Amino acid sequence: VSMLPRIFPPFPERPDVSVYATMIPAKEVGGDFYDFFLIDDDQFCFLIGDVSGKGVPAALFMVIAKSLLKNQSLLGGTPSEILSQVNKMLCADNEQSMFVTLFLAILDTRSGQLTYANAGHNPPLLARRGEPATYLQPRKGFVLGGFEGVRYTDEVLQMQAGDTFCLYTDGVTEAMDTDFALYGESRLLDRVRESASKNEKEIVRVIQEDVARFAGSAPQSDDITLLVVRDNPS
Repeated sequence: VSMLPRIFPPFPERPDVSVYATMIPAKEVGGDFYDFFLIDDDQFCFLIGDVSGKGVPAALFMVIAKSLLKNQSLLGGTPSEILSQVNKMLCADNEQSMFVTLFLAILDTRSGQLTYANAGHNPPLLARRGEPATYLQPRKGFVLGGFEGVRYTDEVLQMQAGDTFCLYTDGVTEAMDTDFALYGESRLLDRVRESASKNEKEIVRVIQEDVARFAGSAPQSDDITLLVVRDNPS
């Protein structure tokens, strides 16, 4: 957890974009992670990932994947190019056959254009200002670290001032109650719709509290990770 950005707001001098993220680890060390950083004055990159497996191997694989993704992003290129390069590097020395699902996006803070690519991760939610949140339907893409030579696809979205983007890992939607029922995508959608007018930290808090309420006394079996990004009026 200490490797993940935890100072909010991360860019107090940048009112054009705001972000909040959190990860509640399960008892066993897991491999969920998120990251966000400025590539240059106008390009803001954010990502969320979930490594297969648990324990120390998953944590180590997470550290490697997160480092490679940031380094490759800072070198430039589109999200699909970044994923292709990182996939190649993760496949090169992957004796334990680990993999990671990942969603990576780059927001041009000047134009509002959001370019993203998906590597087998859960569909994000988009709350347009003044409209109910909906799930995006990104191309699924293949996980990172599975096979060399996988091609990823860039998709483009025009963000408007006040639009909110919500990313999460399956520790949210697959959280279980004492009867082994799943929290599910529809509950998450309802919470995002209810809280979309709040700030990023409040949106995360509303979802976290609802997941905890739903799970009750059932043990948490997976990391619960959320990342909320808002394109602010300039």
